[in-house]
Amino acid sequence: PHDRSLMRLAPRLAANPVPEPDPGTAERHRIVFSGGMMGMMGGMPGMGAGTTGVWAINGHSSTETDHSHAPLLTLARGRSHVLELVNDTSWWHPIHLHGHSFRIVTRKGTRESPQPLVDTSLLPPRERAEIAFVADNPGDWMFHCHVLEHQASGMMATIRVA
Repeated sequence: PHDRSLMRLAPRLAANPVPEPDPGTAERHRIVFSGGMMGMMGGMPGMGAGTTGVWAINGHSSTETDHSHAPLLTLARGRSHVLELVNDTSWWHPIHLHGHSFRIVTRKGTRESPQPLVDTSLLPPRERAEIAFVADNPGDWMFHCHVLEHQASGMMATIRVA
């Protein structure tokens, strides 16, 4: 038996301030995570010149020696976006986006139900997921694998919201 008087005293939570994305009007972007060649010293085939990393996002490693670090994506502020995350490796990657929360819409092409509101999505080897969010927080935001060794050796990028 529960004491109902205690329930009346519990404060109500404020409404969730995170805007809901609209997949019907969302801009779509494909992001491929690659790398992880065992025993490799230095750059990977198919990656940019001057690359020293073992991991990459859309063919670019954050360890590239040109240090340009141009944003991976520039997203329109206030718009909905769907990112297709493709894990083209044999490793698990917890992918984290700073500055925003997102809905996991699909995994392996199957619609998620419910669609959790998170800031990290765990991508199993050779699988994909779609995440959706409203780019409502302007600035440059780190987007990376949360496995420190993967992040430090190239699986890190910037997403700009402008």
